[in-house]
Amino acid sequence: MFGMMAAAPLAAAATKYSYHLRYAPRIGMISEPVERQFEIIAENGFTGFEYNGLPKHSFAEIAQFRKKMDSLKLTMGTLVVNRGGWKPSAMVDTKFHADFLADVKKAVEIHKIIGNEVATVCSGLGVDDLSYTQQTTNCIEVLKRSGDLCAGTKLKLVLEPLNVRVDHSGYFVVFSDHGAEIVANANHPHVRLLFDCYHQQISEGNLINHIKKHYSQIGYFQTGDVPGRKEPGTGEVNWGNVFKAIHGLGYQGLIGMEHGLSQPGMAGLMKCFDEYRKADAWGA
Repeated sequence: MFGMMAAAPLAAAATKYSYHLRYAPRIGMISEPVERQFEIIAENGFTGFEYNGLPKHSFAEIAQFRKKMDSLKLTMGTLVVNRGGWKPSAMVDTKFHADFLADVKKAVEIHKIIGNEVATVCSGLGVDDLSYTQQTTNCIEVLKRSGDLCAGTKLKLVLEPLNVRVDHSGYFVVFSDHGAEIVANANHPHVRLLFDCYHQQISEGNLINHIKKHYSQIGYFQTGDVPGRKEPGTGEVNWGNVFKAIHGLGYQGLIGMEHGLSQPGMAGLMKCFDEYRKADAWGA
């Protein structure tokens, strides 16, 4: 009888939480080898991850990651296409387009190995010698060409607006209206909008209304509370309401957890995962 009572907590501990949405922890939240991070993610009930730094690995390493992913039944969200991240003026000026398109070609080759669902493209900094309209046009044109490079694959390129108030001074595409305008005019099946709730809360707020307004253009979401860019529950955003709204729209993609931890190490990661369970429990 005592043995039967002792077994119950183990069974309960083995039960994984079933999420309403496909949250994807960011590789790099803790200092563990990548494949061990995959294991931790799967052990805690998540089915996907994102890894912005994946292009820094060799194709052989990426192929090894794919084997590990498949063994754990994990899928991948996004990586960052631009070799210089957000800083260079990648899309706004045609003189930078050759390098940008080369980065897209590499991202497509990586996608063929790892099978990521989306890849993040950044406009880069605005330039002084071109008008806002011309820079917007240049973004549209290079995204059309970039989308063509993805033909025959399942990869979607997602354009990310970034905030200029806290993190990315001088960045060109800041507001979701502008990003959605560019994506709509690119009018390409492989080009979508990335809605990063952290950046858009800083830039424009009114998250749920902006998400609903631009949902037809959105191909990926990312999270991060404000202020501080840490896990839900550390700032001002009502994540339960935001996640409920996204779920109500029928979103099936991954939601990248692109933020830091309020506490370091494994304890901080477990706290983070617990906050996602709390925010995801609106229907409980």
